[in-house]
Amino acid sequence: MAKRKRNRDWIQDYFFLFIPSPLPDELLSSWLTRMALEHKRTLSLFFSLFIRHDGNSSTRTDLDFLFDEKLFKTLSQKSTLDIKEIYRMSLRSEEGQLFTCNDSLYPPLQIRKLTDKRNHNGLMYCPKCLKEDKIPYFRKKWRYDFYNACPKHRILLIDRCWRCYSKIEFSKIKHQKELCICYKCEKDLRENITTAISSNYSYGLKAVKWFEKGLSRGYFLINKQKVKSVFVFDSFTKLRYLLHRKEKLNLNEFPMIDEYKDICKKLNEYNSKKALSIKKEFILTSMVYFLFQAYPKNFINFAYENNLTYRDFVHDFKNMPFWYKKMVDDLIPMQNKVGREISESEIVAAIKYLKIQNKIVNQLEVSKVVGCHFTIHKQFVKKYKKLNKSR
Repeated sequence: MAKRKRNRDWIQDYFFLFIPSPLPDELLSSWLTRMALEHKRTLSLFFSLFIRHDGNSSTRTDLDFLFDEKLFKTLSQKSTLDIKEIYRMSLRSEEGQLFTCNDSLYPPLQIRKLTDKRNHNGLMYCPKCLKEDKIPYFRKKWRYDFYNACPKHRILLIDRCWRCYSKIEFSKIKHQKELCICYKCEKDLRENITTAISSNYSYGLKAVKWFEKGLSRGYFLINKQKVKSVFVFDSFTKLRYLLHRKEKLNLNEFPMIDEYKDICKKLNEYNSKKALSIKKEFILTSMVYFLFQAYPKNFINFAYENNLTYRDFVHDFKNMPFWYKKMVDDLIPMQNKVGREISESEIVAAIKYLKIQNKIVNQLEVSKVVGCHFTIHKQFVKKYKKLNKSR
């Protein structure tokens, strides 16, 4: 006689025994972990017993970015909370405000990944905020890429346990205590010794506040005009990439330029890079904020001082916001790839002139004499290479 097929839907009969109220700006994973601890279970076991049988695989994913309507519906039914309240705790609720809507399994650049070997882990926290909480919990804004410092307590966020240096992983908590206890050494994350942001870094706190305010109201005021927040945050990632030029960056009027270059230099020398990496991200956020201040002066100066062309600002920028393209069109003149007609005799004459002057003869120097861009002007590049081969 064939064995009866096991019914794996038995978990549908079990409802949550303890349902903690969601706290302001709480992450979905934070709320679920608090509920699991109330049930005296680990997060994965709680999933398997009360939500769905694949507890281990579910908790290994980024629950805060996972878009699963069936999961949201189940959580709503078993907690008696409105499904909108469940969705509000998910990072997906920021679609259209912080990032452009998409079906990707992985967070966009505006949200920190939970594990990023290049920088630091995405689940960061402010120990002073946790200490002030009657019920400690983790906020959604601690996952936002621009939010790397706490303006209220004037300290940088932290991504590790202060004692054993382990990252924050809710799925590994077994102690059945509060959320703010390290899963590995069981030290209290609230006891982390913090250092206040010094006065020469205070400009960065203004930047965090500015981005936070723009996100909360859904728009930014730039040049006395309202700009949708999603346009600014989509542009944020591209501008930060352009700004990350390390010691080669020219941004003399930026108040923390010396600190930025000093950190970049240390990151090349030191083995222990964790705290410096967070500080560098904090300054890069401040730089993007700086570009939109005294608009358009700072933006134009940045492009001019770093020899950035129109192509630098738009190349490989997927889903470019129309507002961003129009801004670049207005501020950064587009290089004409065809340009005026250039003859071979004009290029030959320029080469002869450089030789007479005992100057270096190469594509860049010849283009300066001719009066065109040495890589963008297609006609010049083609004719110069042809002449260079024939010589």
